[in-house]
Amino acid sequence: MADLALRPFNISGYEILDHDLADGEMVIWSVNPVMPRLGDDLLIESRGRTYDVAVDALTAVKGGWSARCKVKQGAVRPPLRRPA
Repeated sequence: MADLALRPFNISGYEILDHDLADGEMVIWSVNPVMPRLGDDLLIESRGRTYDVAVDALTAVKGGWSARCKVKQGAVRPPLRRPA
């Protein structure tokens, strides 16, 4: 039987877990070999908005990494405009 905790990755190779977004935190995990650094600033789109976040904690996991990020103060913006 398959391990129910394992899921396929998004085609981008990243997944954003935003369950704690109301508390100003989100988690990004990836199988991408390029790992962010502590303090890196990222622009994340989630729930129809964009967020400026900073990497607060990093964890290496088998085959990838996980980064806990904190939303920067006053950093919620309208969604990015996509070219037509």
